Amino acid sequence: MGPDLLARLSRFAARDLRPNGGDRPHRPELWAFVAHDRERLAEVRIERTALIAVLEGTKELTDQSGTTRRFPTGSAMLLPPGWCGAVVNDPSAGGRYRALVLEFPAEMVRRLLRAHGTEGLTQRTRPGDWHVTLTPAMTDAIHHAAGGLTADPPLPAKLAEHRCMEVLLALLEDGVWWLGPVAPTGTADAVRQLLRTQPDIPWTAERVAGALNLSTGTLRRRLTEEGCSVRSILTEERVAHARALLEGEGLSVQEAAEACGYANRSHFARRIRAAVGVNPSDLRGR
Repeated sequence: MGPDLLARLSRFAARDLRPNGGDRPHRPELWAFVAHDRERLAEVRIERTALIAVLEGTKELTDQSGTTRRFPTGSAMLLPPGWCGAVVNDPSAGGRYRALVLEFPAEMVRRLLRAHGTEGLTQRTRPGDWHVTLTPAMTDAIHHAAGGLTADPPLPAKLAEHRCMEVLLALLEDGVWWLGPVAPTGTADAVRQLLRTQPDIPWTAERVAGALNLSTGTLRRRLTEEGCSVRSILTEERVAHARALLEGEGLSVQEAAEACGYANRSHFARRIRAAVGVNPSDLRGR
């Protein structure tokens, strides 16, 4: 990222404004990390998709495998929910470290993936360095979102969110496709996160195994050891997705069934009744 682009974002990191912990609200947020001394955070866990731009100094990330990667001034990374490791923020020769962090709630990421698809998501190896190129277009989108989140008087929440969605779209357009959770703690969790992004696909054990670079036999054996199966996980994720669509977004039963991969409305209704004890129509607008 050139000095002009760097300067455009730097005005949003004039002083240290970092979160205090606790539950994050269901909206995008902007943070600034400023330090004058080298700081090491030993146990960091990323709870929400986080786009981090290093504006001054160097950030080091050491994941749980012990691999360390450095991000100098002008570089950026996108860390997914579930990332764990140690972080070092190292000031530049001028004696200051600054970074801008844009956090996206999980539901916003899910809406993006549902609306625009994730072609290639299940065919590629997960990245290990999480690097994002700060192109002029990407920087424009971040600048626009940051301006919206810090506007005085505040922008309407939906308008500020729309600006942040532009950043997610720019990431997806630039091939940054690991937007959802990609740090599973076991095979069942990996399957669950994979199916969660695209519950409408006609998933089979063979298709899931291929997406996770496993043989079908290995996938089934590991899931059996964890007390579940592809079918049971798929049902759980589709039912959870259906509830979100019916209760939160007010879709019709037919629309929710199709979005969850059920061509047969009656079959969809039976699955919902078996899981939550009521008909799909009873969930609408709760």
